[in-house]
Amino acid sequence: MSLDDLVKGVQTIAVVCNQWGDTGKGKFSDYFASQWADVTARGTGGNNAGHTVVVNGRRKVFHLIPAGIASDSAGKITVLGNGMVIDLGVLGQELDELDAEKNSYNNLMISKDAGVIMPYHVAADKEDKSQKDGGIGTTGRGIGPCYTDKVARRGITIEDLFDKDRLSKKIERAKKAYPKQDINTDDVIDILIPLAERIRPFVRDTVSEMHRFLREGKKILLEGAQGLLLSVEHGIHPYVTSSDCSLNGTASGVGLSAKMIDLPLGIIKFPLMTRVGAGPFPTEIGGADSESYCSKEEHTLIYELITYGIPHQKIGNEIIYDKNDPRILEMINSSSEFIQGVGLRLAAREYGATTGRPRRIGWVDAVAARYAVGINGPLLVLTKPDSLSDAKEFKIAYGYEKEGKTSKTFSKSEKFLRGVTPIYKTYDGYGDISQIKEYDKLPLNLKQAIGDFESFTGGRVAVVSVGSDREETIIR
Repeated sequence: MSLDDLVKGVQTIAVVCNQWGDTGKGKFSDYFASQWADVTARGTGGNNAGHTVVVNGRRKVFHLIPAGIASDSAGKITVLGNGMVIDLGVLGQELDELDAEKNSYNNLMISKDAGVIMPYHVAADKEDKSQKDGGIGTTGRGIGPCYTDKVARRGITIEDLFDKDRLSKKIERAKKAYPKQDINTDDVIDILIPLAERIRPFVRDTVSEMHRFLREGKKILLEGAQGLLLSVEHGIHPYVTSSDCSLNGTASGVGLSAKMIDLPLGIIKFPLMTRVGAGPFPTEIGGADSESYCSKEEHTLIYELITYGIPHQKIGNEIIYDKNDPRILEMINSSSEFIQGVGLRLAAREYGATTGRPRRIGWVDAVAARYAVGINGPLLVLTKPDSLSDAKEFKIAYGYEKEGKTSKTFSKSEKFLRGVTPIYKTYDGYGDISQIKEYDKLPLNLKQAIGDFESFTGGRVAVVSVGSDREETIIR
């Protein structure tokens, strides 16, 4: 099947994550934006998200602006929706980077109703940044406190920035909610006003604009943030983000109904999966040892490369190494689950785009995936199967065992998930698939695993990614 076949008769596409985020949404937002969409819009989260795009071998990370802006086609529209929370300083930095690269953003639209992350939000959020002593492990970017203010009806919106009296009154109200912060209203306003003036030309009633785009027949791509298992509605409390990053929340965050989405695509890392931060992870390779190890900020990519003797070099901000180094392959096939997890992390380069933290590594959880399919819909995109080239075997969990009883039902209960043992099916490994262009030419055992996964979850795999570049994509 071709891209034209996949999108035939489609006006709206949503790219969302069915796991814990970091699944490759950026690649597919860029893919559909460059090949198909007229409008790319994002409706949840803030600069706690990091979407990585690789075009012609060049790696670019976006934190606020939808990754679709990397498309160089003139006239495409990019929207920051009403459900987002925006750090004006970070947004300014991203605009500076686009200026430096001579990448136009004349068609950027920023919702007047989006929340504004204030300096006191960031200061308060740093208290939850650490994963030590039971900390949640937030990114420390002020996202949670900003959403808290929104729900408590004291939040500051983009529109408020252009009414100094109203802005001042709202900051004064905020002082009561943040007694630990030494908030000087005039100082905060002095910081915000120049940043606000820079974005003034782009501020719109984006909900009305989105409705107009629909009426005009424009092709609309919704770019999700984080993942379903981190959703404040559908994730595992308290280890969640502060917005609903399901299909429903993604649509609502730009002023649309989920019923308006013609082609919802749920992304799943396969056959490995990851999560960042603390919280239960039944299929984690290395278990509690891995969770504890990944909670320590010093365990960065550089640390692991040095510790395990992997040759590397640093060019600018990029760390370059051979992900197929024989030492990494040896680690992937190690009898030690902890070492195997580190090897898979290195092979898949699983380090946070926003935080740089090592991502926890596990085998794909089909029970959790079936839960996600029930919320985000049946169409699936599989990413990262190329990262397991030459692994001797891989596993998929099709159930849980607890106290002698088996279950094939996912639960949001931390107590339940901490106490289960995954029931795995083991598959033989496969070789390099990065040059394969057609689904039928994928290794037989990989296709068998995909078929089993579809049968169990009720999903249907529509796309398989075989590399990080937008062209390394198989449409099934």
